[in-house]
Amino acid sequence: MTKAIEKLVRPEVLNLKPYVPAKSIQDAVRLNANESPYCVTEQAKKDGLNLYPDAVPIRIRERISQYLDVDENNCVITRGSTEAIDVLLRVFCQPNIDEIIIFPPTFEMYQFYAAIQGVSIKSIPLLETNNYEINLELLGRELCTQSKLIFLSSPSNPIGHTISKDTIFKACEMSKDFGLLVLDLAYIEFADEDFTKEVLSAYSNVVVLRTLSKAFGLAGSRCGVLLASSEITNYVMRVLPPYSFSKPAEQSILEALTEDGIETSKLNINEIIKERIYLEEAFTSIGCIKKIYQSNANFILVEVENADQFCDKAKEYGLLLRNVGYQPTLSNCVRITVGTREQNDLLIKGIKTL
Repeated sequence: MTKAIEKLVRPEVLNLKPYVPAKSIQDAVRLNANESPYCVTEQAKKDGLNLYPDAVPIRIRERISQYLDVDENNCVITRGSTEAIDVLLRVFCQPNIDEIIIFPPTFEMYQFYAAIQGVSIKSIPLLETNNYEINLELLGRELCTQSKLIFLSSPSNPIGHTISKDTIFKACEMSKDFGLLVLDLAYIEFADEDFTKEVLSAYSNVVVLRTLSKAFGLAGSRCGVLLASSEITNYVMRVLPPYSFSKPAEQSILEALTEDGIETSKLNINEIIKERIYLEEAFTSIGCIKKIYQSNANFILVEVENADQFCDKAKEYGLLLRNVGYQPTLSNCVRITVGTREQNDLLIKGIKTL
């Protein structure tokens, strides 16, 4: 598979000489990294923030690979899964030559980073009349040698639904002779089944994206995970900057990935799912809500009579919602993140006045 992956990589990346950061040896003073010997605050001195963190977040990678039960060589740590999207485009897509395929309505950052890189965007709309499944027939017709990255999310954003496992595996099979299928599983902990290991074992052209922002409540630590074959991860590592994780962020991530942290995460997930169901049941009796989309994520998508008024009313109660009516087939739709019971009750109280 190495040769096949190599053919997908941009020539500039193939010829790139990786940056070599300053060496670090235990108990040796680093006068090779242009670090300051002084700190400005006592807290910074206590945390050793005058010194660079590890060039590669090795401890985070070890802990996450254990959590996900994958080999460390198949794991790349990124600053949020958005950085993984950006890096994949820079590694595999040549500007003004290659393309990505997306399935709208979908996460906007796929096309955002493609546009920055001068990469074409081919859209294959999800089948609105068939539970927003992938149009596999159209995908088969549209795939070509320039289709370097195929972005698919499940549970999806902004709808929140899951694509059937059978459909996902068919899409992987169809794309294996073309580019990489990037499976974004940011919300997978809220779904019924996690087949990360299975799909990675079955297809060497698949990249899986995970994040600690949702299930672990670490959006502020900006920790994403890219999982793929070692051939793919090696090329991705070539273009990642060194020292990308601050020491405070690293500490928060390591603490979250302890046994206690993982157990607390599971409890929080169950609580969010319970509150999601609570909101869904309450929404059925609110007249201005015309449709409630089935969700397997930490949010709910609803179609309302007037999305602008709906969001404005929530804002009057101190709650900010996301109007996603600009997305295809989602006119007057609003995405609502599941909050605490107090927050959810306040939302219900507010929108009942519409």
